[in-house]
Amino acid sequence: MDAHSLSIDEIYDKIDSNFRGISSEEAEKRLNFYGKNEIPSKGAVSPWKILLNQFKDLLVLILVAAGIITAIIGIIEQDKGSIVEIVAIFIVVALNALLGFYQEYSAEKAITALRSLAVSEVIAVRDNQKTMIKAEFLVPGDIVVIESGDTVAADLRIIEGYEVRTLESILTGESVPVRKDNEVLADSSALADRINMLYKGTTVVNGSGLAIVVATGLETELGKIASSLMEIKSEDTPIQKKLAKLAKQLTIGIIILSVLILVLGSILMRNESISDLFIFSIGLAVAAVPEGLPAVLTLTLAIGITRMAKKRSLIRKLPAVEVLGSATIICTDKTGTLTKNEMTVEKLWVSDEIYDISGTGYIRDGEIIDPHTGNQIELEREDNIAKAIEVCTLANEAAIELKEDGEYFEIFGDPTEASLLILAEKSKLREDIIENHEIKYLFPFDSNRKRMSVIIQNKETKNYRILAKGAIDILLDLCTHKEINNNIIELDDTEREKLLDLSSQYSSKFAYRILALTYKDLNNKEAEELILSKNSDLVERNLVFLGFVAMLDPPRDQSRPAIERARSAGIKVMMITGDHMETAKAIGKSITLCKDMVPFTGKELDEMSDEELEAKVDETEIFARVNPSHKLRIVEALKKNHEIVIMTGDGVNDAPALKRADVGVSMGISGTDVAKEASDMVLVDDNFANIIESVYEGRIIYDNMKKFIAYLLSANAGEILTVLFGLILSFIFIRDEILLPIVAIQLLYINLVTDTLPALALGVSAPETNVMKRPPRNPDEPLLDREMLFKVFLTGLLYGIGTMIIFFWITDWGADTSEETVVLARTMVFAALVIYQLLNSLSTSINRSIFSKKILRNRALFGAIFVGFILLILSIYTPFLQPFLQTVNISGVGWGIIFATASPIALIEEVRKFIVRKKYGFPDVEEYDYLAC
Repeated sequence: MDAHSLSIDEIYDKIDSNFRGISSEEAEKRLNFYGKNEIPSKGAVSPWKILLNQFKDLLVLILVAAGIITAIIGIIEQDKGSIVEIVAIFIVVALNALLGFYQEYSAEKAITALRSLAVSEVIAVRDNQKTMIKAEFLVPGDIVVIESGDTVAADLRIIEGYEVRTLESILTGESVPVRKDNEVLADSSALADRINMLYKGTTVVNGSGLAIVVATGLETELGKIASSLMEIKSEDTPIQKKLAKLAKQLTIGIIILSVLILVLGSILMRNESISDLFIFSIGLAVAAVPEGLPAVLTLTLAIGITRMAKKRSLIRKLPAVEVLGSATIICTDKTGTLTKNEMTVEKLWVSDEIYDISGTGYIRDGEIIDPHTGNQIELEREDNIAKAIEVCTLANEAAIELKEDGEYFEIFGDPTEASLLILAEKSKLREDIIENHEIKYLFPFDSNRKRMSVIIQNKETKNYRILAKGAIDILLDLCTHKEINNNIIELDDTEREKLLDLSSQYSSKFAYRILALTYKDLNNKEAEELILSKNSDLVERNLVFLGFVAMLDPPRDQSRPAIERARSAGIKVMMITGDHMETAKAIGKSITLCKDMVPFTGKELDEMSDEELEAKVDETEIFARVNPSHKLRIVEALKKNHEIVIMTGDGVNDAPALKRADVGVSMGISGTDVAKEASDMVLVDDNFANIIESVYEGRIIYDNMKKFIAYLLSANAGEILTVLFGLILSFIFIRDEILLPIVAIQLLYINLVTDTLPALALGVSAPETNVMKRPPRNPDEPLLDREMLFKVFLTGLLYGIGTMIIFFWITDWGADTSEETVVLARTMVFAALVIYQLLNSLSTSINRSIFSKKILRNRALFGAIFVGFILLILSIYTPFLQPFLQTVNISGVGWGIIFATASPIALIEEVRKFIVRKKYGFPDVEEYDYLAC
């Protein structure tokens, strides 16, 4: 349908709709007919693809190839033992693949579930009333409200609009905003010239209005070119890149080591076949490389962002999780983030009188109180208070609707404007004002102009009037007169200063936000000329000052403790607001910001060069009277000072600052779609405290990643050194016969039992007590720092020493090399490595002593250890598994020897952690022990 060439009435007839919208029942029928308003995106990875990816690892392919070759050799040599061993190897490889599949598939499901939270919503007219619905449920014929900052949810034909401008570069390539109107166009009009249409995916950068949905989903212009917009490749996060580099380095090193063992073994171990050595070398390589790292990392991140989502913080881009833990500065908005965003008008100043307004928040009950009698005032249509209420009601883009309880209002639009409507409701004049006036033109609020205005016509008298509201300092400069008790008098500079001083007192002492109310009567000719001009500068001048409203948006209860918590974590909080200096200082003082610092204003920022701002930006915690362009300058200055910046924003113009920040945070309630798209994280409930919770979760995730990396590398180092020590000591003690202390199938089984479940459990370890009591980490710090490398080497060395004591104790230091004795020795070495690694997972899980009560918190780890131990017992005492794993029963004395060697290893690790804490001057029990991992 070429909606641009049809009148609104023609579209109503064609789509079977009207200005009241469609009914809910009709919407459901159309949804079934047209389908959801979605453009198909790249679906989740299929389960089969995830499963097949488990076999694409180079080392696994080498192992499979080696197994096939060895099986062929075994068949040729008629060696049944080789065939059994190869079958066992393939079983272990399959189990590893299935476990890897489960981990990745679980992570994929978790991430998919999180995506479902990021659903855009629109205000639509259904059943003749405004309602909030998900954009995917829009259908042709719906009437929707469009506002500045919205991303257009479907193809729309404008019914009425006020100063609507959109960015359509996604469709037309035109970077300049396009002014929209509702006039009928020629059928041949090009897409870029269809000024009466709004297209899905484009952005409303200015204005507001109503529009009708004419196309959804794949029928939209964007849907027709969707295939070209879906070719977006995901990028690995910084930690994934670090891990990939680490895995590659380890793989190269282990392959070289395996080849060395193969060559050395073939020279020294003349009694072993080449096929046995080949299998053993490849098995060692697979066991030694931590191929489980990517799967464990993915699931850990998925679990972490799921936890964040439950705390009302939606992570849109995975790198944000890693950066959060290293943030040094949080730049936050005031309204709705640090405050409750439940504006309540408490004072009304008119005709040199201040009137109290009862009732708080979005509650219906309340009155305008006469300052002389203390009773509710009676209003007349044309007195000054009624005129002020008229400005509050009509110069307003919000809407309010009583909830089912009949006591509280549900608001649609800006909370500040909604509070003015609630004031009008308390005056009992709102419905009468709306019924008797028609809005002829509207100039929407703009963050740069800091005001909005409308041209209205009285339906009875046919008279025109301009109504304007906004920042008092801005509007006073546009006023030439003021009205007192229905008398209009000239407004001179002295009177302006008095009014500014009065409003400043209310702002500084009580943290009130002040909005000026002004008007000007017009004759018909003036009104028609101004409407045709569509020029706000011509309209908003020579105004009459009526008065002002003082409204309060109190700080959230969580804001002050959240800021104090951030300070204890070494993070500085900066409040950036468009409010007056006095209001910003009053709110800041109540939440402990800017105690000994002087706030900066937007005007002062304009007077600073970039170099001056860079030098002074750290001298304050409050920026007042700023606009979005200032935000970008502040971020740039902080980043030049090598700060890691979190920036919040909700408006269209905040998008550049959000993108430039290390982590951009948009608001889930008040945020525009543009801001959300530019951000890395969305605060679902706009609550500042949840940013601090996200930093906390980010630090926990990073700590736990280091824990499971340290654990996996320690385990692999222990297996490698066990083999190397075995070869060397066997050559020393048993010159005529070189024996391996463990066989390949046992190494693979250890890899399955000890590397996976405990590593996953470490990924969800309980946080350390000092998480928010230490400074932010350096984002450039290496994944393997000196402390971790030392732990890996020391643990591997202790494993090697312990297993060698067991192996040569059982073989009587080489005197007894009978097959029965060697199999028992290998079984005990196998069991010892499992026990060592399970105990090491317990020690790695906590940076303090394992003898503290906190160790009992990690139930997942105890469960993993229990399962690992049961699988070890099954591998040793189950007759069916013994031939595959080449194990035999271990006596009670044997277990005693194993645990006797395990105890010193665990104690030495505790001593190492204690020394690390003392080395860095950290208390032994509570704080600053994170380096011990």
